[in-house]
Amino acid sequence: MYSQYYNKIENQKKIFEMLLSRMQSEQNSNKKLLIAQRALFYAGYNNTGYFTSSVLEDFFVNYAKSLKSDIAGIFCKKNSFLHVVTAGYTTGGHTRVVERWIENAPEIQSHSVVFIQPNEHRLSKLIKNVNDKKGKVIYFKNTWSLEDKALKLRKLAMNFEYVILHVHIEDPVPVIAFGTTEFKRPVIFYNHASHMFWIGKSVADLVLDIKENDEVTKIYRNIKNSFFLGVPSLDMKFNFFDKNEYRKKLGLPLDKNIIITSGHSRKYVTIGNDSFADILTQIIDENTYCYVIGVDKNEPEWEKLRQETNGHVILLGYIDFNNGFLDYIRSADLCLDSYPLGGGAALMDAIASSVPVLSLKSVYPQFDYLIQTPAYCSTRTEFIDKVKKVLSDKDYAKNLLKELQISLLKYQSKNAWNEKIKNMLEIIPATHSVKDLSSEKDFCEANDLSVLDNVIVKNNFFTQPVKTDIVKEADDIIKHWVKYKNTYNFLLKIFGPIFLFAIKICKKVNQCKS
Repeated sequence: MYSQYYNKIENQKKIFEMLLSRMQSEQNSNKKLLIAQRALFYAGYNNTGYFTSSVLEDFFVNYAKSLKSDIAGIFCKKNSFLHVVTAGYTTGGHTRVVERWIENAPEIQSHSVVFIQPNEHRLSKLIKNVNDKKGKVIYFKNTWSLEDKALKLRKLAMNFEYVILHVHIEDPVPVIAFGTTEFKRPVIFYNHASHMFWIGKSVADLVLDIKENDEVTKIYRNIKNSFFLGVPSLDMKFNFFDKNEYRKKLGLPLDKNIIITSGHSRKYVTIGNDSFADILTQIIDENTYCYVIGVDKNEPEWEKLRQETNGHVILLGYIDFNNGFLDYIRSADLCLDSYPLGGGAALMDAIASSVPVLSLKSVYPQFDYLIQTPAYCSTRTEFIDKVKKVLSDKDYAKNLLKELQISLLKYQSKNAWNEKIKNMLEIIPATHSVKDLSSEKDFCEANDLSVLDNVIVKNNFFTQPVKTDIVKEADDIIKHWVKYKNTYNFLLKIFGPIFLFAIKICKKVNQCKS
């Protein structure tokens, strides 16, 4: 589908491999660590055809073993869980997974959460769930060094029977914390971002997949110890809501077809002939409106679409899940999945609210509960035809919703989730182990998924020129990164929290300007 962009992937692969080479040959240990961090970040946000790196994992594991800690003799409380989160957000499915996992847990369990890189997001629902489960919310300080965070996490986690990782793709702290057999508790890696590059398989006693038989896990990462868990959902009652009540509340037209779609703008980016915007032009008519949640109101492509549809595509921007999101979902006749990168939690919420959904097959498959129903469309023509049928045929829409709800209950209900958790705990190793990846050969080929990864995280992927001098490019990346980190660490050491506060203010000013 996207082979015309493979040369860009191959170019990035060469740069990444040069960064790894520079890391391996560097003699200064501090600089070596900085290069490793930069290589990790580069691969995470410039997909190279690699989906993991044994070279990087091996480096961070060796670094972990060099950091000694006094953790012997620390006892854990039975049925206690520590969720390790890089950072939490009020949007997206990442934080919702942690939130709902804890909410669905039986009373016999206690669940705590530690944030490695706390931010300003107010996660009131998550905090309430933790308190209800007799756990604690712990915030690491952003002024702490990488070594400090890893050692503090290692010691903290020894107090819990199970450790669950919900970490960002560029975060090396968990691998450094748990890359030693000094640490004894089993480590569970929740695979939030299977489609992207990450490290952690060396320290994962079990990898939890959100899709069954995920080929990225099994082929691209060569992970053998995986378990299909899926995504936790709210308690499903499948209540029917009066659409007009919500439309009146939100000021939406009562006599028109209303479609809702939600996701970050990058999930809708046009790649070659794959264009969600173009699909909408074939769906929207004078009797149909599409409200888009999560896309910035200033996106040029969407503004053009708004004009082409005579204002029938309306951008709502960000809407908090606990403050209006479900109102829009419940006002809809139909919810459409984002494309070319599908969503997850939003579709489950729509089905639970008795709103039918449709999803178009893309490079990265959807959740199993959706694939097993007629709502999962193989072609663009099928997708468009079914949208029109749902909006025009009430019996068809009703039957489609019924199939979706049956499938969702089978795969993702609270009971199904808790049964899977029970099965998972029965197979998890009793003691933590660290895998030796020094002789492992990594998958590294340009493919459609690596193109999709680049498009959703990089604004300039299509316009960015191919680099001809690989050595110079890698060396420039290292030089600028080392300079940045040294300056950052110096200012942090001198000014501490004041410096971090100034950075936060600058970010907010820039967001307002954009």
